[in-house]
Amino acid sequence: MGPIRRSAFLGLAAAALAIAAAGGAVAQGANKTVYFLTWGGTVQQTLEKEGWGRKFTEATGYTVQLVPKATGPEIIAAAIAQKDKPQVDVVQSDLLPFLAGDQQGLFQPLDAKDIPNIAKLAPVARVNANTIMTYGDVMAIIYNHEVFAQKKWAEPKAEWGELMRPEFKGGLVLPPVNTTYGLYVLITLARVHGGSEHQIGPGFEALKKLAPGIVEWPTTFARMGQFLQDGSAAVGFYSSSSAAEMARRGVPVKYVVPKPLFFTGTAAGIMKNAPNPEGARAFLNWWLSKEVMTFRAERYGNVTMNAEVTTNPIPVAALNDMQRVDYAEVNARRADWIKVFEREVLPLK
Repeated sequence: MGPIRRSAFLGLAAAALAIAAAGGAVAQGANKTVYFLTWGGTVQQTLEKEGWGRKFTEATGYTVQLVPKATGPEIIAAAIAQKDKPQVDVVQSDLLPFLAGDQQGLFQPLDAKDIPNIAKLAPVARVNANTIMTYGDVMAIIYNHEVFAQKKWAEPKAEWGELMRPEFKGGLVLPPVNTTYGLYVLITLARVHGGSEHQIGPGFEALKKLAPGIVEWPTTFARMGQFLQDGSAAVGFYSSSSAAEMARRGVPVKYVVPKPLFFTGTAAGIMKNAPNPEGARAFLNWWLSKEVMTFRAERYGNVTMNAEVTTNPIPVAALNDMQRVDYAEVNARRADWIKVFEREVLPLK
């Protein structure tokens, strides 16, 4: 082989080795990616804009790729759609739809040996073998204090019945029943009027009375915030942390947390047959850490489940006095309730 041909051969061989090495790097890099199916919103802001995704990589060597959806039911629907061949590793949603997904066998058992920070969680956080709560929020009545001042309305009392005040007609924004927060509205109003999730009729009757005065049924707190910001709505129902975030974004809102306390938990787990189970365990362990949960508590007002966090907006022990919800009953009746809402309540707006 002449020198020119030999040089060309060596160059091709080097190129081939480089391509092979690159291919190996791509494969290894792909194995280092953890796919996290959850909301966009504040989770996306935490991981991407506020740099915590980079901190995760620095701490573990893995990278996290967010797979965002708008609502808890959409998150779990996406997980169910890939049940036979999962494309994501870790899933986080509202507790209620998460439990519906767990009933379909989506998630694998979680062991504190593999995920040590599970041992640092408050007892209430361990829902079942496959489900842990990462953090949660208390439900609140949110109101535009500028509108209240202009109209000389008394600020809402810490009572759920305040949602029924007649002067709020034409100024209410409530989440629809096909969302988790909308289910809490329905259950809350049922209990205010003598019912419960086991006797939901009074809740629907209350919604029918309110429906003609509803501005919109927004599915996200960002959309609700738009109506509260421009003054086209005066009162809404969402979480206290969402209200605090609205205020940080310049929306003129305040909030009250009525009693009995309603708590909505955020649940997480690992997909059964996840493509990157080791990365999934590393991410969930990191996500549950004191550092991340302290940030969520201080920045977003979440009630976090890591017992080492000292800056929760309310002590985790306070959840012992929260209003209990029969989640199994709600999940069993949810589809029927959505049909009733769409058939009998939505047309009244």
